[in-house]
Amino acid sequence: MTPDTDPRLGASRGELALDDSEKLGLTLCAMAAQSRHSLDLVSRHLDPTLLNTAEFAEAVKRLVLGNQRARVRLLVLDPAPLVTHGHRLVELAQNLSSYITLRIPAPVHRQFNEAWLVADGKGYVYRRFSDRWEATADFHAPRQCRQYTQRFDEMWDRSAPDPHLRRLHL
Repeated sequence: MTPDTDPRLGASRGELALDDSEKLGLTLCAMAAQSRHSLDLVSRHLDPTLLNTAEFAEAVKRLVLGNQRARVRLLVLDPAPLVTHGHRLVELAQNLSSYITLRIPAPVHRQFNEAWLVADGKGYVYRRFSDRWEATADFHAPRQCRQYTQRFDEMWDRSAPDPHLRRLHL
């Protein structure tokens, strides 16, 4: 993305087709950085190439520290790699647990293979297959965001915290 073509969350209409990890990562970072209220993210394992970057973690951190009512919900289908290798978002969730919640889905959703991010209920990044780079994004699509949020809420309501991802206070 360039300064002349930077989409604005809640203002720039039009679906973007993303076909590689660089474009996808830049779009995820841009959307997270522009979010002011909430991020809902469902992912197989918080793809480290896209989401375990200093830029993305900093955008999430700025969101929650900049608004005491901010909410970040992370729904992770396969937390094992996070436990084994660590992840910046897990660390943030452990340190800022009042704002960032990380959960695993109910067994009925464990084979789910889509991934998406919804920012402020205004913009989204959607991957039909979480193991591929192809995605679509729109920085102003409240109707589509409501659909993704409704699906997210259905999974979230049946999800649970993962005890392996909690910080131990000794």
